[in-house]
Amino acid sequence: MTRRHWFSLISAAGSAFAAADSRQAEVSAFDLSLLDQWQTPTELFFIREHFPAPAISAQGWTVAVAGVGELSFEQLLSMPRKTVPATIECAENPAGGGLVSHASWEGVSVAELMAKAQPKPDTRYLLMTAADGFARAIPLEKAKHPDTLLALRMNGQLIGAQHGGPARMLAPGWYGVDSLKWVRSLEFVAEMPALKGYRRRTRSLLAGVTEGDPVSEVQVKSVFARPLDGAVLSGRKFIMRGAAWAGENAVKGVEVSADGGKSWMAAQLVGEARKYCWVHWQREWKIARAGEHQLVVRAIDDQGRTQPAERPANRADEYEQNHWQRIAVMVL
Repeated sequence: MTRRHWFSLISAAGSAFAAADSRQAEVSAFDLSLLDQWQTPTELFFIREHFPAPAISAQGWTVAVAGVGELSFEQLLSMPRKTVPATIECAENPAGGGLVSHASWEGVSVAELMAKAQPKPDTRYLLMTAADGFARAIPLEKAKHPDTLLALRMNGQLIGAQHGGPARMLAPGWYGVDSLKWVRSLEFVAEMPALKGYRRRTRSLLAGVTEGDPVSEVQVKSVFARPLDGAVLSGRKFIMRGAAWAGENAVKGVEVSADGGKSWMAAQLVGEARKYCWVHWQREWKIARAGEHQLVVRAIDDQGRTQPAERPANRADEYEQNHWQRIAVMVL
Protein backbone atom coordinates (compact mmCIF):
# COMPACT_ATOMS: atom_id res chain seq x y z
CA MET A 1 0.00 0.00 0.00
CA THR A 2 1.44 3.40 -0.99
CA ARG A 3 2.25 6.18 1.47
CA ARG A 4 -0.24 8.45 -0.30
CA HIS A 5 -2.96 5.84 0.18
CA TRP A 6 -2.13 5.59 3.87
CA PHE A 7 -2.46 9.33 4.34
CA SER A 8 -5.78 9.42 2.48
CA LEU A 9 -7.07 6.53 4.62
CA ILE A 10 -6.04 8.19 7.89
CA SER A 11 -7.52 11.51 6.74
CA ALA A 12 -10.84 9.83 5.94
CA ALA A 13 -10.79 8.10 9.32
CA GLY A 14 -10.12 11.40 11.05
CA SER A 15 -13.21 12.94 9.49
CA ALA A 16 -15.28 10.00 10.79
CA PHE A 17 -14.18 10.62 14.38
CA ALA A 18 -15.56 14.10 15.10
CA ALA A 19 -14.40 15.47 18.42
CA ALA A 20 -16.99 15.04 21.16
CA ASP A 21 -18.42 18.15 22.81
CA SER A 22 -19.12 18.75 26.48
CA ARG A 23 -22.35 16.75 26.49
CA GLN A 24 -23.31 14.27 29.19
CA ALA A 25 -22.61 10.57 28.88
CA GLU A 26 -25.08 9.14 26.35
CA VAL A 27 -27.37 6.17 26.86
CA SER A 28 -29.58 5.32 23.88
CA ALA A 29 -31.31 2.00 23.26
CA PHE A 30 -31.93 0.16 20.01
CA ASP A 31 -35.62 0.31 19.09
CA LEU A 32 -36.48 -3.38 19.02
CA SER A 33 -39.56 -2.71 16.89
CA LEU A 34 -37.04 -2.04 14.07
CA LEU A 35 -35.60 -5.56 14.35
CA ASP A 36 -35.77 -6.52 10.67
CA GLN A 37 -32.13 -7.35 9.89
CA TRP A 38 -29.64 -9.73 11.48
CA GLN A 39 -27.03 -6.96 11.51
CA THR A 40 -28.08 -3.78 13.29
CA PRO A 41 -27.50 -0.69 11.12
CA THR A 42 -24.68 1.29 12.70
CA GLU A 43 -26.82 4.39 13.10
CA LEU A 44 -29.34 2.35 15.17
CA PHE A 45 -26.80 0.48 17.31
CA PHE A 46 -27.27 1.14 21.03
CA ILE A 47 -24.92 3.49 22.91
CA ARG A 48 -23.91 3.22 26.56
CA GLU A 49 -21.27 5.62 27.84
CA HIS A 50 -19.87 5.63 31.38
CA PHE A 51 -18.50 9.17 31.12
CA PRO A 52 -18.88 11.90 28.49
CA ALA A 53 -17.18 10.76 25.29
CA PRO A 54 -13.60 12.04 24.92
CA ALA A 55 -12.48 14.31 22.12
CA ILE A 56 -10.71 11.94 19.75
CA SER A 57 -9.22 11.66 16.30
CA ALA A 58 -7.73 8.76 14.37
CA GLN A 59 -4.83 11.02 13.46
CA GLY A 60 -2.20 10.55 16.14
CA TRP A 61 -4.18 7.82 17.91
CA THR A 62 -2.00 5.20 19.58
CA VAL A 63 -2.59 2.13 21.73
CA ALA A 64 0.12 1.30 24.24
CA VAL A 65 0.62 -2.47 24.49
CA ALA A 66 2.86 -3.56 27.37
CA GLY A 67 5.90 -5.35 26.03
CA VAL A 68 5.30 -4.05 22.50
CA GLY A 69 5.13 -0.27 22.76
CA GLU A 70 2.95 2.43 21.22
CA LEU A 71 1.07 1.18 18.17
CA SER A 72 -0.32 3.85 15.87
CA PHE A 73 -3.70 3.57 14.21
CA GLU A 74 -1.83 3.23 10.92
CA GLN A 75 0.19 0.31 12.28
CA LEU A 76 -2.92 -1.42 13.62
CA LEU A 77 -4.63 -1.12 10.24
CA SER A 78 -1.61 -2.72 8.58
CA MET A 79 -1.73 -5.84 10.78
CA PRO A 80 -3.55 -9.07 9.84
CA ARG A 81 -7.18 -8.74 10.88
CA LYS A 82 -10.05 -11.06 11.72
CA THR A 83 -13.82 -10.62 11.44
CA VAL A 84 -16.13 -11.79 14.25
CA PRO A 85 -19.94 -11.31 14.13
CA ALA A 86 -21.13 -10.64 17.67
CA THR A 87 -24.11 -9.34 19.61
CA ILE A 88 -23.22 -6.88 22.36
CA GLU A 89 -25.54 -6.44 25.35
CA CYS A 90 -25.10 -3.97 28.18
CA ALA A 91 -24.93 -5.69 31.58
CA GLU A 92 -27.61 -3.26 32.80
CA ASN A 93 -30.07 -4.09 30.03
CA PRO A 94 -33.49 -4.79 31.58
CA ALA A 95 -35.77 -7.63 30.54
CA GLY A 96 -37.12 -6.62 27.15
CA GLY A 97 -34.69 -3.70 26.95
CA GLY A 98 -32.94 -2.37 23.86
CA LEU A 99 -29.40 -1.97 25.21
CA VAL A 100 -28.40 -4.74 22.82
CA SER A 101 -27.43 -4.81 19.13
CA HIS A 102 -25.57 -6.95 16.63
CA ALA A 103 -22.68 -6.08 14.31
CA SER A 104 -19.81 -7.55 12.34
CA TRP A 105 -16.50 -6.57 13.96
CA GLU A 106 -13.08 -6.58 12.33
CA GLY A 107 -9.78 -6.09 14.09
CA VAL A 108 -6.49 -7.42 15.37
CA SER A 109 -6.67 -10.56 17.51
CA VAL A 110 -5.43 -9.78 21.02
CA ALA A 111 -3.76 -13.20 20.94
CA GLU A 112 -1.51 -11.88 18.14
CA LEU A 113 -0.57 -8.85 20.24
CA MET A 114 0.12 -11.12 23.21
CA ALA A 115 2.45 -13.25 21.08
CA LYS A 116 4.50 -10.10 20.44
CA ALA A 117 4.24 -8.90 24.06
CA GLN A 118 5.19 -12.22 25.70
CA PRO A 119 3.56 -11.55 29.10
CA LYS A 120 5.28 -12.81 32.24
CA PRO A 121 4.41 -16.35 33.40
CA ASP A 122 2.45 -15.03 36.40
CA THR A 123 0.12 -12.94 34.22
CA ARG A 124 -3.55 -13.68 34.88
CA TYR A 125 -5.44 -10.64 33.60
CA LEU A 126 -5.52 -8.16 30.74
CA LEU A 127 -6.04 -4.62 32.06
CA MET A 128 -7.68 -2.34 29.49
CA THR A 129 -7.78 1.45 29.87
CA ALA A 130 -9.86 3.84 27.77
CA ALA A 131 -9.44 7.47 26.80
CA ASP A 132 -12.43 8.45 28.97
CA GLY A 133 -10.71 7.06 32.08
CA PHE A 134 -12.76 3.87 32.30
CA ALA A 135 -10.82 0.66 32.94
CA ARG A 136 -11.68 -3.02 32.97
CA ALA A 137 -9.78 -6.29 33.42
CA ILE A 138 -10.58 -9.69 31.92
CA PRO A 139 -8.98 -13.08 32.61
CA LEU A 140 -6.03 -13.96 30.40
CA GLU A 141 -7.91 -17.01 29.07
CA LYS A 142 -10.57 -14.73 27.57
CA ALA A 143 -8.04 -12.19 26.36
CA LYS A 144 -6.01 -14.77 24.43
CA HIS A 145 -9.01 -16.40 22.78
CA PRO A 146 -8.55 -15.87 19.02
CA ASP A 147 -11.98 -14.19 18.74
CA THR A 148 -11.15 -11.46 21.27
CA LEU A 149 -10.25 -8.43 19.17
CA LEU A 150 -8.91 -4.94 19.27
CA ALA A 151 -11.61 -3.90 16.81
CA LEU A 152 -11.08 -1.26 14.12
CA ARG A 153 -14.09 -1.78 11.85
CA MET A 154 -17.81 -2.22 12.47
CA ASN A 155 -20.21 -3.38 9.77
CA GLY A 156 -17.49 -2.91 7.17
CA GLN A 157 -16.61 0.68 8.11
CA LEU A 158 -14.07 2.27 10.43
CA ILE A 159 -15.61 2.45 13.89
CA GLY A 160 -17.02 5.90 14.60
CA ALA A 161 -16.40 7.75 17.85
CA GLN A 162 -19.90 7.09 19.20
CA HIS A 163 -19.22 3.35 19.08
CA GLY A 164 -15.72 3.43 20.53
CA GLY A 165 -13.47 4.17 17.56
CA PRO A 166 -10.77 4.48 16.49
CA ALA A 167 -10.04 1.27 18.45
CA ARG A 168 -12.25 -0.65 20.88
CA MET A 169 -12.19 -4.08 22.44
CA LEU A 170 -14.47 -6.92 21.45
CA ALA A 171 -14.85 -9.63 24.09
CA PRO A 172 -17.50 -11.65 22.24
CA GLY A 173 -20.10 -13.41 24.35
CA TRP A 174 -19.36 -11.20 27.38
CA TYR A 175 -21.30 -8.15 28.49
CA GLY A 176 -20.52 -4.88 26.74
CA VAL A 177 -18.62 -3.48 29.72
CA ASP A 178 -15.71 -5.73 28.68
CA SER A 179 -15.79 -4.51 25.08
CA LEU A 180 -14.11 -1.30 26.16
CA LYS A 181 -14.42 1.77 23.93
CA TRP A 182 -11.62 4.18 22.93
CA VAL A 183 -8.83 1.83 24.01
CA ARG A 184 -5.58 3.59 24.92
CA SER A 185 -3.59 0.88 26.67
CA LEU A 186 -3.39 -2.86 27.22
CA GLU A 187 -1.39 -4.15 30.18
CA PHE A 188 -0.79 -7.68 31.46
CA VAL A 189 -1.07 -8.01 35.25
CA ALA A 190 -0.84 -10.78 37.84
CA GLU A 191 -3.65 -9.64 40.16
CA MET A 192 -7.20 -8.48 39.52
CA PRO A 193 -7.14 -4.68 39.85
CA ALA A 194 -9.43 -3.07 42.45
CA LEU A 195 -11.87 -1.69 39.89
CA LYS A 196 -15.27 -0.57 41.08
CA GLY A 197 -18.63 -1.41 39.56
CA TYR A 198 -20.10 -4.17 37.45
CA ARG A 199 -19.75 -6.81 40.14
CA ARG A 200 -22.55 -9.10 41.26
CA ARG A 201 -24.04 -8.10 44.59
CA THR A 202 -26.25 -10.36 46.67
CA ARG A 203 -28.38 -9.73 49.71
CA SER A 204 -28.87 -11.99 52.75
CA LEU A 205 -30.37 -11.56 56.21
CA LEU A 206 -27.13 -12.46 57.95
CA ALA A 207 -24.49 -10.76 55.83
CA GLY A 208 -26.47 -7.93 54.27
CA VAL A 209 -25.26 -6.94 50.80
CA THR A 210 -22.01 -8.56 49.68
CA GLU A 211 -20.04 -7.96 46.51
CA GLY A 212 -18.90 -10.87 44.38
CA ASP A 213 -17.20 -11.49 41.05
CA PRO A 214 -17.37 -9.13 38.07
CA VAL A 215 -20.10 -9.84 35.54
CA SER A 216 -18.69 -11.60 32.52
CA GLU A 217 -20.51 -14.11 30.27
CA VAL A 218 -23.80 -13.00 28.74
CA GLN A 219 -26.76 -15.00 30.05
CA VAL A 220 -29.31 -16.65 27.74
CA LYS A 221 -32.08 -14.17 26.94
CA SER A 222 -34.93 -13.41 24.54
CA VAL A 223 -37.04 -10.38 23.65
CA PHE A 224 -40.16 -9.42 21.75
CA ALA A 225 -39.81 -7.10 18.78
CA ARG A 226 -43.50 -7.27 17.84
CA PRO A 227 -46.04 -6.86 19.28
CA LEU A 228 -45.08 -4.05 21.61
CA ASP A 229 -46.14 -3.95 25.23
CA GLY A 230 -49.56 -2.31 25.39
CA ALA A 231 -50.34 -2.94 21.71
CA VAL A 232 -53.94 -3.14 20.52
CA LEU A 233 -54.41 -5.91 17.94
CA SER A 234 -57.31 -6.66 15.65
CA GLY A 235 -58.19 -9.93 13.95
CA ARG A 236 -57.48 -13.47 15.07
CA LYS A 237 -53.97 -14.03 13.75
CA PHE A 238 -50.66 -12.31 14.50
CA ILE A 239 -46.99 -13.15 13.79
CA MET A 240 -45.02 -12.66 17.00
CA ARG A 241 -41.35 -11.84 16.37
CA GLY A 242 -38.19 -11.20 18.35
CA ALA A 243 -34.59 -12.19 18.99
CA ALA A 244 -32.69 -14.44 21.39
CA TRP A 245 -29.01 -14.78 22.27
CA ALA A 246 -26.84 -16.82 24.63
CA GLY A 247 -23.39 -15.25 24.88
CA GLU A 248 -20.60 -17.76 24.26
CA ASN A 249 -23.21 -20.43 23.47
CA ALA A 250 -25.80 -20.73 20.71
CA VAL A 251 -29.56 -20.52 21.13
CA LYS A 252 -31.18 -23.94 20.88
CA GLY A 253 -34.83 -22.94 21.06
CA VAL A 254 -37.36 -20.23 21.88
CA GLU A 255 -40.84 -20.68 23.33
CA VAL A 256 -43.69 -18.22 23.64
CA SER A 257 -46.81 -18.22 25.77
CA ALA A 258 -50.09 -16.38 25.24
CA ASP A 259 -51.49 -17.14 28.70
CA GLY A 260 -48.88 -15.75 31.06
CA GLY A 261 -46.66 -18.82 31.03
CA LYS A 262 -49.23 -21.54 31.71
CA SER A 263 -48.70 -23.17 28.32
CA TRP A 264 -45.98 -22.79 25.70
CA MET A 265 -45.59 -22.85 21.92
CA ALA A 266 -42.30 -23.47 20.12
CA ALA A 267 -41.13 -20.57 17.99
CA GLN A 268 -39.30 -20.92 14.69
CA LEU A 269 -35.68 -19.76 14.60
CA VAL A 270 -35.05 -17.55 11.56
CA GLY A 271 -31.53 -18.11 10.30
CA GLU A 272 -28.59 -19.94 11.81
CA ALA A 273 -28.11 -20.01 15.58
CA ARG A 274 -24.45 -19.24 16.31
CA LYS A 275 -22.35 -18.51 19.37
CA TYR A 276 -21.89 -14.82 20.16
CA CYS A 277 -24.85 -13.95 17.94
CA TRP A 278 -28.53 -13.32 18.36
CA VAL A 279 -30.97 -15.26 16.24
CA HIS A 280 -34.37 -13.99 15.20
CA TRP A 281 -37.49 -15.98 16.01
CA GLN A 282 -41.14 -15.90 14.98
CA ARG A 283 -44.38 -17.66 15.84
CA GLU A 284 -47.85 -17.41 14.35
CA TRP A 285 -50.36 -16.78 17.11
CA LYS A 286 -53.89 -17.96 16.39
CA ILE A 287 -55.97 -15.87 18.75
CA ALA A 288 -58.90 -17.69 20.29
CA ARG A 289 -60.64 -14.74 21.92
CA ALA A 290 -60.79 -11.00 22.24
CA GLY A 291 -59.61 -9.27 25.40
CA GLU A 292 -56.34 -8.83 27.26
CA HIS A 293 -53.53 -11.37 26.89
CA GLN A 294 -50.19 -11.66 28.64
CA LEU A 295 -47.47 -12.78 26.26
CA VAL A 296 -44.22 -14.31 27.54
CA VAL A 297 -41.02 -15.40 25.82
CA ARG A 298 -38.15 -17.58 27.03
CA ALA A 299 -35.08 -19.17 25.41
CA ILE A 300 -32.81 -22.14 26.03
CA ASP A 301 -29.21 -22.49 24.82
CA ASP A 302 -27.26 -25.44 23.50
CA GLN A 303 -25.82 -26.10 26.97
CA GLY A 304 -29.25 -26.46 28.57
CA ARG A 305 -29.38 -23.04 30.22
CA THR A 306 -32.93 -21.70 30.36
CA GLN A 307 -34.12 -18.24 31.25
CA PRO A 308 -35.51 -18.01 34.79
CA ALA A 309 -39.13 -16.97 35.23
CA GLU A 310 -38.20 -14.24 37.71
CA ARG A 311 -35.09 -12.41 38.76
CA PRO A 312 -33.45 -14.04 41.81
CA ALA A 313 -34.76 -12.28 44.91
CA ASN A 314 -31.31 -12.06 46.49
CA ARG A 315 -29.75 -10.00 43.70
CA ALA A 316 -28.94 -6.49 44.90
CA ASP A 317 -27.58 -5.16 41.59
CA GLU A 318 -29.09 -4.30 38.22
CA TYR A 319 -26.95 -6.62 36.10
CA GLU A 320 -27.76 -9.83 34.18
CA GLN A 321 -31.52 -9.26 34.00
CA ASN A 322 -32.40 -12.25 31.86
CA HIS A 323 -35.73 -13.32 33.36
CA TRP A 324 -38.75 -13.79 31.09
CA GLN A 325 -40.08 -10.78 29.26
CA ARG A 326 -43.81 -10.33 29.80
CA ILE A 327 -45.97 -7.97 27.75
CA ALA A 328 -49.69 -7.21 27.80
CA VAL A 329 -51.70 -6.76 24.61
CA MET A 330 -55.37 -6.07 23.94
CA VAL A 331 -57.15 -7.97 21.16
CA LEU A 332 -60.28 -6.39 19.72
